[in-house]
Amino acid sequence: MGTIYTTIFIDLNNLEDLNLSKNVLRTFDDSLLEVLPTLLTLNLSYNHIDSVEHRMNKTTTQISTLDLSHNNISNLPKGFSESLSKLQYLDLSFNKILSLENCNLTYLSSLKEIYINNNFLTTLNIQMLSKSLSELYFGYNQITEIPYDLSHIKVLNIEYNKISEIHENLTTNNLQRLNVSGNMLSTFPSILFENLEILDISDNNFTHIPKAICIKNFPLLIQLNVSKNPIQNLTLYSDLQLKSFVANNMSMLQTVDKDTLTNLRAPTKDCINLTISNNNMLSFIHEDALEHMNLCSLDLSNNRLPYVAQHLIAHNDISTTFNINLQGNPFKCNCSLQWMLSDLMPKLYSLQPNLLNNLRCAWPPQISNMRMVHWYGWEDQIFCINASNFNENLTMNVAGILNNKVVTFDSSPGLLIAVGVAMTALVILVIIGIIWTQRISMRKRRINRNFM
Repeated sequence: MGTIYTTIFIDLNNLEDLNLSKNVLRTFDDSLLEVLPTLLTLNLSYNHIDSVEHRMNKTTTQISTLDLSHNNISNLPKGFSESLSKLQYLDLSFNKILSLENCNLTYLSSLKEIYINNNFLTTLNIQMLSKSLSELYFGYNQITEIPYDLSHIKVLNIEYNKISEIHENLTTNNLQRLNVSGNMLSTFPSILFENLEILDISDNNFTHIPKAICIKNFPLLIQLNVSKNPIQNLTLYSDLQLKSFVANNMSMLQTVDKDTLTNLRAPTKDCINLTISNNNMLSFIHEDALEHMNLCSLDLSNNRLPYVAQHLIAHNDISTTFNINLQGNPFKCNCSLQWMLSDLMPKLYSLQPNLLNNLRCAWPPQISNMRMVHWYGWEDQIFCINASNFNENLTMNVAGILNNKVVTFDSSPGLLIAVGVAMTALVILVIIGIIWTQRISMRKRRINRNFM
């Protein structure tokens, strides 16, 4: 459909939800809203709209949700927002908007959420928005500065812009979630975020976790993401009590020492989800680095760890839930990792089998890239066998991890002796059989001679 004909909708007096997305509309005339007085939701996304026309009279509509995303809109006409006093959700993402001054959004007195991500904005002027707004999503623009007054904002997502500094006189009384990932920040101001619960500072230029991020400035913080920063040391310089800490894809991180995470704890009577994964230089985690934490889950997947100490997780309550992801590491499968076969694998097999899919050995060469679940159910301490003896062990995995059936042929000394004895007995029986056959043949020849 390339054009909206309002006459089509005249008799739909009780229509509440209209979806015109994924058409080829090029214009939108707001007189459609006047024809549909009971309409609550209008979806015009994924069209080719480059012109929004204001033609309706000063009539207040009932519409609460309007989606104009994925079009070619660069501005909204004056008066457009005057008839949308009950609008609560507006999506203008993925358009060609250069400035909020062209959108006339001040009169949207009931607006709660607005999405203007993936446009061409260079500034974020709060004065151009309705004071009723509580959630702003302005990611993937060209914005260089966060506005000072965020007193009525609860959620601010301004990811992947060009922000290099957060001012110290920022007003954040009600801010609960802040996402400044993908910018150019290298410092963080020491100001009070008294209600902030979720903070994402990933993919910036931080070389260490800012000292300003502490309980004093963030008394209610429960989630922190520091991923994709050039951080060499994850040391927290002040106390933090979190439910989630994420440090992924950090190209400079090489070790997590005993005292690195000393100041990181779970809230009282709660636990923390700790994720330190996909760090291609991380090759060492001290066995006591997590001894003070009450862990809900532990994700150490896809690092460069050749070894993980049993004590790293054995002391913790996580050992009862076994939500432990160690996949994708180049483990040296020697006797020091036998605990993974003997203790960890049986629990993962029954409780979290998906965490075994890519749990593999990288050394010794004889078993390189072999999944550890290959030895599930073995009684022998297979990783304690000398590497040169791996070639003497023949195994056949019949059904794999999911059907819980593994047949094993083990060439142990006892089995070799038994096979040798059996082979010797077989040879003797064959020789006896040949001799017996020859004797019978000779008797038949004698009998035949007597009858001649």
